[in-house]
Formats: sequence, structure tokens, C-alpha cells
Amino acid sequence: MSFKLSYEPLSPFVGRMNSLVLSFLIMASAADGSDAVGELAPTTLHAGAVFNQSDFQIRFVYHTDNPSWYHQYWVYEDGEWVRYGSGADGRDPDGLYEDRISMMIDDGSVPAFAQTGGHVTVHPGMRSTATAADADEVRAHPHLGERLGRSDVRKFIMESRHDAYGTDSWKNVLPPEELERLREDGVFLDLWQWRAHRSNPVGYADNGYVLEYRHSSSGRSMFTDNQDEETELPLRMFDPEVTGDPALRLEALRAREYGQDDPYFLAEERSVPFDPDHAWREGDAIPQRLLREPDGSRGAIRARGEYRDGAWHVCLTRSLDAPDPLDSKGLVPGERYNVAFAVHNGAGAGFHRVSLPLTLGLGVDGDLEAREVEGDLDAAEVDWTNVTIMYFGDPTDG
Repeated sequence: MSFKLSYEPLSPFVGRMNSLVLSFLIMASAADGSDAVGELAPTTLHAGAVFNQSDFQIRFVYHTDNPSWYHQYWVYEDGEWVRYGSGADGRDPDGLYEDRISMMIDDGSVPAFAQTGGHVTVHPGMRSTATAADADEVRAHPHLGERLGRSDVRKFIMESRHDAYGTDSWKNVLPPEELERLREDGVFLDLWQWRAHRSNPVGYADNGYVLEYRHSSSGRSMFTDNQDEETELPLRMFDPEVTGDPALRLEALRAREYGQDDPYFLAEERSVPFDPDHAWREGDAIPQRLLREPDGSRGAIRARGEYRDGAWHVCLTRSLDAPDPLDSKGLVPGERYNVAFAVHNGAGAGFHRVSLPLTLGLGVDGDLEAREVEGDLDAAEVDWTNVTIMYFGDPTDG
């Protein structure tokens, strides 16, 4: 079962009614077991939060029988290195796409978010939708293509457009000085992304924000492309003195033989420059991403995640203060925020479950209430909230 949400503006009353109707549909779908997309039937994300004088922590438990901590590999085939793990809609056929848990945070600066949650960022023209804009047209766009160097349209909020409605709304980006003014005024959505492969092994979640595009926060990322731009070959390989072999095996990845304690990911400290003259074997595999220590706002969210007992157990911790007010929201005790969650289960793009908008209270009532504690957040107990997440389909189609 999938549902369509209109991208037209909603009044607060209509938006709240929309949420109530969708809540009813969720319960009905869960009760009768009907779901057109099968593996994306409505399910539950468990969330709980605590904070102390300096930091905020949110924890998740997500049950799945099909977890993935693998993500995109170079595979040696017929004498060439071929990319595996497309990230297209649907689970990757080889299981080479990571699981992710995401959270958007709004402090009231994006009014429609309280009505529709993450759907406020979905518009005609976005990639992986039926209305996706042509790549050449995006490249020719003065802001998205020429200024940002992009070839696709990603999440954006209506406040970033001078005419935010209609099939060509993606084109109507405000001038750079107006976008910068919005950032200074805090008119953007904070986006936290826990990535099972690209961030978790080095102890972080990815920090970003949504304004006229889905941007990364300032600072160095915890992952980069493992590709030599000149040769288009892998840039680095596993250090055999550390891992015993310069590559993994595709058949072992497909069989999910590499556990969380095995070298399924490639990190700077256990890699060496790629050797094109090595006696590579058919089916050798090298990760397409190179993991490293991040810095700045991009590396502000500490994370640990483990798959055990049939579920992901994930914990994210960040300072209450915004690491960079131009790309992150400060979290103030006694205040209430609008949040929404998403879970990608071994699939990329739009093939994921999302929640309806919820409120997060820091020491005050909310759909999800973060308790104030003294001392170590890791040692604190949380009050768990069961959050229904489901697949809504393509809101831009029809």
C-alpha cells in the first residue's frame, strides 16, 4: 500500500487532518496485512532520547531480518574494474547498499514541516521520481548546475524558491544572497544521517541540511570516493600486511560472509595505493568509498551502531549547541522541535520508509520526550517511543 501526498501548500488545519487520515490508513494497513510493495509494509522504529547540560543523544532500535553494512564496491570482471551497488530504487540485487537511519529537525522555521514532515522536501523534478528533471537541463541551470556543479535535483524546501509550486518549481531558485539570508535566519531543515557503511565504522553520523538542495554541513566528510580521477581505477586497496589480502571477494559479499568485525570497509589507516599490476582475480572486490576521520560541523555527530538480536541498535550524540548555526540547529532544553524519521533498508533513493511528523520535547512534553539526566548519557536510560514508518510512494506522480 502506498499513498500520495500533494505538494500544494497546506493550511495547518488541512495538514493536521491529513496526518490523522494517514495515521488511520497506517493502522488499517498494519491490521489487515495488505501492502502492495511487500517488503516495505508499515513497521516500527523505536526511538528514545536524553540530554545533559552539554549534549543530546538519540537512540534507535530497528528490527530487520535483512541488514546491510556493505556499500558499493569495485569488482574485477573480464580484466576491468566494474561498479557494483547502484543505489537505485529497490533493494540492491547483490546486497551492496547500506542501511541508513535519518532524522530531520525543524525549529519552526519551515512551517509546512509540522504538517507533512519530510514530504515538505519532495517536489516535481526531484531525482528518483516520475517527474525527475533531465540531467542536461539541470547541468545548464545557473545555480544547480553552474554554481553547485549538480546534474540532478534533490530535496529542497519551498522557502528556497520564488515560485514554489508547479512542475517547474525546481528551477525557481532564489538568488545566492537571498539563500544566504535564509541560512543566517535558520530557515532550513537539519538532517542527521546514520550510515551503516559510510559513517558508522569510523564512529560518526553524517551531518547535513536542506535548503535549496540537500547539502552537507561544513567540514571534512567521513567518506570520499575511492577513485583515481585520471585513470578511473580504484585509488587505494586494502593493505595486505593488515588484512591479508588487497581485496575482498564478490561471492563472499553476496553470501554476506563478512561480519561487522571483518574488513568489509576501506579506511585510510589500513589501505595502500592501488597496484594496477597486481595479479587480480576475477571477482576481486574493493570498496568504492574510503573512510576517514571527519572534522568541523560535518563530523559533529558521534555514532555507534551494531546489528544484534535481529535489530540495529544505533546511538547518535551531538552537542546541544549548533556546531555551525549556518547548517545545524541548536537544541535548547525546555523547547519543542518538529522531527521526522526515515529508514533505508539496503536500498537507495526513494525506496524507503518514513514517519509522519512528530514533536521532540527536551524536558517537556512531546510525541518523543528527551529526559534530562546528570552525567554520562551512554549510561542513562531512555523512555522509548514506537514510531510507525511506512512507504508513501512517489508524491509527485499523479
